[in-house]
Amino acid sequence: MKKLIKLVPAMALLLALGVYTVNAKMKAAVAEKTQTEKEWMLKPGGNLTDPTDYEQASAGRFEDCVATNTSVCAIKAPADPNNPNIPLFSDQIQTALESDLNHPDISTGPYNP
Repeated sequence: MKKLIKLVPAMALLLALGVYTVNAKMKAAVAEKTQTEKEWMLKPGGNLTDPTDYEQASAGRFEDCVATNTSVCAIKAPADPNNPNIPLFSDQIQTALESDLNHPDISTGPYNP
């Protein structure tokens, strides 16, 4: 019984360390995702489901997006590792674009970041 009582603080310390480590890794993963995602604007007259019809958003270019409230203006997505000049759509973004569904990474017009 005395050995068990001596082990309780050590077990509590290990549990706390494990929780802290998992929390730190989750925060790092969120920060990494935020840093790797970019904003991409749909080119005028572009096909919204075609990644090659998007260009990386830059300051001063948003006046091009004067679309209605239902038109796609920009998306947030990482660059395609095979071609960093186009976005890499996730399955959820692709489905939302194809089905005209709302998605937190899709911005509709008028758009002003």
